[in-house]
Amino acid sequence: MFRQDLRKYLLAFTAKHPNMTDDEKRLVREVIAQSNAQKPSQEKEMLVIINTLHQLSYQQQLSQDGRRLLTKLQRKQWIWSIFNAFQF
Repeated sequence: MFRQDLRKYLLAFTAKHPNMTDDEKRLVREVIAQSNAQKPSQEKEMLVIINTLHQLSYQQQLSQDGRRLLTKLQRKQWIWSIFNAFQF
């Protein structure tokens, strides 16, 4: 998944899941804005989102839609980690 794909995915996810909390929506907006301003790697962007969603989960402030987003991002990050581990 390329950086642009992650942005599109996050925007589409927030549009499809309106029950996300304000903190979760703010997190997605901040990550998109940071990725536009800076050029962090795809993995760093995903790790920032995953870690922040984990913190919200620990504080019991994560909605069901936020949990879905966390699960999907963790799966994608796991798949990319395996893909990057193998050298072709």
